[in-house]
Amino acid sequence: MSVSMQPAPPVAAVSRGSVGAAGWRQGFRNRSFLFEAVLTLLLLLLMIRVCAAFMNAIEARKGVVLPDPILSSFKPMDLRWPIFIVLWGAICGTLYHLSRHPRYLVMALQAAGVLLVFRTIALAVVPLEPMKSIIPLNDPIVVGLGTGKLVVKDLFFSGHTATMFLCALAARSTRWKVLCLAGTLAVGAGVILQHVHYSGDVYAAPFFAYASWRIVFLAHKKLRAL
Repeated sequence: MSVSMQPAPPVAAVSRGSVGAAGWRQGFRNRSFLFEAVLTLLLLLLMIRVCAAFMNAIEARKGVVLPDPILSSFKPMDLRWPIFIVLWGAICGTLYHLSRHPRYLVMALQAAGVLLVFRTIALAVVPLEPMKSIIPLNDPIVVGLGTGKLVVKDLFFSGHTATMFLCALAARSTRWKVLCLAGTLAVGAGVILQHVHYSGDVYAAPFFAYASWRIVFLAHKKLRAL
C-alpha cells in the first residue's frame, strides 16, 4: 500500500493560509462551508448511531471462529486502559490539532463517516466469533455513547486501529503524524495481545482508513475543479 501522508488541499471556501480563529471566521462567512460542516456533523452522528445499533444486533448472530496462529501462540494480556488512553488521547488531540484548520477538520469528520459505512458493511458480510481467550475491551466511551452495552463480535475490521490510522492521515504536522502512527502500531498490537481482534482484523484496518481518506480527498479535489 502506497500511503500519501500529505493532507488534502483545501477548497476555495477556506483558503490555505486560513488557520485558527481567522480560518473559522472565514468559514462561517461562507454559507456553503457552514452548511457542509453542519451536515457533516449530523451525518456522522447518524452513522455512529446506525453502526452502534448494528453492532448490538450482530451480538445475537452466529459467526465462525477463525484459526489464528499468532493469537494461539501466547496468552492474552489485559491492556484495556493503555489502549483506551492512547486511542482517546489521539482522537481528542487530533480534534484539537485540526481545530486550527477548519477545512481539514471537516474532511476528517467526513472520512470518519465513510469509515463507519465501511465498517458496518464489513461487519454485515463477515460474521465472526471472538476467540474463547478474549479479554473484552470494555471501552466506557463506546459503551456509554454508542452501543450501550459491551459487544465482542464487532471484529472485522478493527475500528480502534483504523481510527488511529485515520488520525495520522488527517494530521497537518509531521510530529503529530508520527505520534499517531506510533499510536496505530501500539493500539493494533494491544488489541491483538488482548485477543480482542484476530490479527487479520488489525492488518486490514489501515487499508479501510486510507480508502476513507482518499474518497474524501478525491471528492474535494473534484469539487474544487468544478
